[in-house]
Amino acid sequence: MTYIVGMNPAEVYTSDDLLMGRGAKRGTRGTDSDGKEYVFVLVAASQNLIAGHVVTLGTGATFNVATILASAAPAPGASVYPVGVCVTSITASASTYIWAQVYGTCSVLFSDTTASNSPGVPCMPSSVPGGVKGSLNTASSFIEGMVMVATTTLAGLGAVFLSYPRLSPA
Repeated sequence: MTYIVGMNPAEVYTSDDLLMGRGAKRGTRGTDSDGKEYVFVLVAASQNLIAGHVVTLGTGATFNVATILASAAPAPGASVYPVGVCVTSITASASTYIWAQVYGTCSVLFSDTTASNSPGVPCMPSSVPGGVKGSLNTASSFIEGMVMVATTTLAGLGAVFLSYPRLSPA
């Protein structure tokens, strides 16, 4: 994977920044010095994202467009979307770009402390948009490629390991 000198995953970019040569082409992937991998995405309009929100990265015409993960799990047979984690906070209008993390250890928003929030447990969408919860045994959708690395007992940020996660409908 490409190591991009000067890449700042926490920075927010506008379309004007891109015209001036700052940022990257949508879909560009880069790795930081810790081996964490990110993809450069357009944030869908009217998104209020905070660091730790899980975002879908779209498919087809909306590929590499970040939208907050819905609180409802996708229906069986629905499109499978790649997901990433927002590493910066932003209120997006049109034409705002960020780096979404897709590989490595990071913090995500956990909103359900009654779930199986233990190390090694996969995650699933929670009742809060952008949030997740542990899913030990479930017939519901889960996020393939996102597992917990530490026990989370309080609502808030918790540690997970990402390996190119995607929504996996039940």
